[in-house]
Amino acid sequence: MKQNACPAVSRFWRAGDLMSKRFVSKRFGVGLLLACVTALLLPVLVILVDMIFLHQTMVNSIYKNVDDVSDSEMPPTVASFQSGPDVVSTIGGSGEGLNCSLPALTNIFFDHRADDKGRRHLVLQRFRQACVFHDLCYRHGLATYGYNQNDCDRIMQNAAFRLCLYIRNGDDADQAARCETDSKMVLAGVSIGGADAYRAWDRSTYFEFDSDPWRSSGFLVSRVVDHPFKSIDREKYQDEPDQVILTFENKRSNLTVTCVTCKDVPVFQTTERRSDVSAELRSVGIERLPDALLKREDQILSNTSPVWLPPRRHHAAPHLLVDGAGKNHLIWVTRNNPGDTISCLVLADAAKLLTHTLPKRDLCSEEAGSQLTMVEVDMYASSPLPMEIPSANGIFAAAISAKREDDRSLSFCLRSASRKVERETVKNDDQADCILLSGPEVSGGAGLGAFQNFAVVRPGQQILFARDIAPSPALLPVRLLQNALGVKYSSKGTMLVIDVTAHSQEKRASGSRIKKTVKFDIDDRFDPMMPITRKRDDLRFLSLESSMEGVGVRMIDFEKESPAVGDVKLTMNGSDVNLHRSWASRPVLVLETREGLPKTKLVFSRAEIAGGSAGPNAESLSLETLVFERAADGPSDAPFVKTGGAACTVKYKFQSLPDYPCYRPFDPKRPMRASAAARMQASQLLVGKFAGQDGHGIAFPDFCLQGEPIILKTKDGSFAPTTKTVGEEIDKTRTVTCDPLDSHKYVSGPIKPGPDVTASVADRPRP
Repeated sequence: MKQNACPAVSRFWRAGDLMSKRFVSKRFGVGLLLACVTALLLPVLVILVDMIFLHQTMVNSIYKNVDDVSDSEMPPTVASFQSGPDVVSTIGGSGEGLNCSLPALTNIFFDHRADDKGRRHLVLQRFRQACVFHDLCYRHGLATYGYNQNDCDRIMQNAAFRLCLYIRNGDDADQAARCETDSKMVLAGVSIGGADAYRAWDRSTYFEFDSDPWRSSGFLVSRVVDHPFKSIDREKYQDEPDQVILTFENKRSNLTVTCVTCKDVPVFQTTERRSDVSAELRSVGIERLPDALLKREDQILSNTSPVWLPPRRHHAAPHLLVDGAGKNHLIWVTRNNPGDTISCLVLADAAKLLTHTLPKRDLCSEEAGSQLTMVEVDMYASSPLPMEIPSANGIFAAAISAKREDDRSLSFCLRSASRKVERETVKNDDQADCILLSGPEVSGGAGLGAFQNFAVVRPGQQILFARDIAPSPALLPVRLLQNALGVKYSSKGTMLVIDVTAHSQEKRASGSRIKKTVKFDIDDRFDPMMPITRKRDDLRFLSLESSMEGVGVRMIDFEKESPAVGDVKLTMNGSDVNLHRSWASRPVLVLETREGLPKTKLVFSRAEIAGGSAGPNAESLSLETLVFERAADGPSDAPFVKTGGAACTVKYKFQSLPDYPCYRPFDPKRPMRASAAARMQASQLLVGKFAGQDGHGIAFPDFCLQGEPIILKTKDGSFAPTTKTVGEEIDKTRTVTCDPLDSHKYVSGPIKPGPDVTASVADRPRP
């Protein structure tokens, strides 16, 4: 020890006239060392003790005025949305898993007592549902719903509060107060430590997950649907594609729709006679023109039209459901109050949305006199989903509910989305039929984990993942360690395969049963797990896993007795290919074609704004895509073969108006300010038969040129833009050029945008 390491040591070394230095070092050296260490550590220990005993007071003081939930509803769960008829699933989350990532030592500050059944609920499992939403919100919330970091954090705090009122620790009278404090501590943790994890316009990408976007002031969403009128008059619509892209713009729940791939074809023309009804109007059941359509100017198919949905509600994106007959349904499941579970179910199709939706009355019911089908019922759940039940020949709303407050048991609730409410003749007809799910691990409350993952809906079937929310029993030392450090990953859980039936002859008779229960032990690093096929009872699911080495596609077959994670091979130019992790930053589409020899396809994409400055009125980005496919009925270990790929450069030129997002270049120093290229980098990915005579295409909706999405059509194993340049020189223009993407080395590395607006993908390495 150096003599100047501590003043006390120096003084003792000068006491050599009383005893030898050797004696001092042996007798007093250890004590002096302890004195120095204590002097250094004592303040830290004092602060730590203060935090242990005073952290609740501090957090409650900082977040004194957050939402105080007075109802007993569960928080909304994440929902999956089908964007096109061939889309089986969309895998978001960037391959980084979905879980709670609070620092380990913070677990000690939370309530981790056992409940009345002796189960411990640690914070990382207890609040996992809120964390799943929060992870997706941080990664995709800005690009999809306009959520900033504060929006994501406050939604998480609210969800955590609602969760712990259900997942209770102990029976204390102050349970709600302690629950609120725990939710505030979660809020404090993510607010302080989440800045780097939140993704602004430099990294956020489009992925739909919110079933109730009540904090969003506005968002765009697109759906690919079969052409609504081509089967009625093929000659009139011969130049139209077989499928069209409908873009919905939601501004504070005021909704419009635009067919962005339709041409300027009149759906009906101006007239003063009620009997002048076009074939398009007759196809949606209009036999005489209503007042709103008399003397109205021509309705052009490509025009933007208002969509009337019941007001005073938070409208999410429409669900797309393709029934057994191949008909496309657009369905909204909306709520007007997060404190109850009354839902308005709205059924529509593209033909009705593009003709006339104005009702006679401001109601969510048949009495509204709307072209749309509307039913308002209590589903006893915060996130109902539409599903087809073939035996009943209809569309229903279905949900998992914890309506039984006494024991938090789970029920399966079902209600027709088209049959009107008959209050006078049928008791409680404005409520869903709920059946208690059997099995002690489900009905006893452990099944609350079912709320924590994407539900998979198939005709007459719903699949849920119920991850355990309590760790397995363990010895005292292990329990103490878990209480301090937590359990980082939630691995054990149960898959529930629920078969659903209903009988149209009986007003309220319905049935559901758990057909299959599959136990699994798979880390939530692989969440979300999404289906590879729409085929009923096929339990193969896909996942993405990002690492420093790249992104891997994983498959889990839940038909097996012990499901395990396996690798899925991707091949290119006759050999295996490893994709760079940037290919997972944008969601991956899983498709299953319906005609001829069905194919299963994986569609990857990635984008990045070009580096350097191109001046105040121009910017560019690189936009790349890869498509892999294999036979849909092939073996599970068959590789996916690359069948198409393109590396495109997208160049924007515009007036210089720095206050507007479409008229300024992106500034990395101010990543919350969007630009045209930043919006395109984050855009939604669509696949469908909208590329004219060339059939299937890939599309990227453009926020700044909403009527002109980038559409790539197949060309010699690659893709080419259907239109190279769009826009007006005096306002803004967009130019797209694409080259084939065939290099193993390039796709295995990071995207390399050109240094400026003149960069060309032709400069990139080739095989």
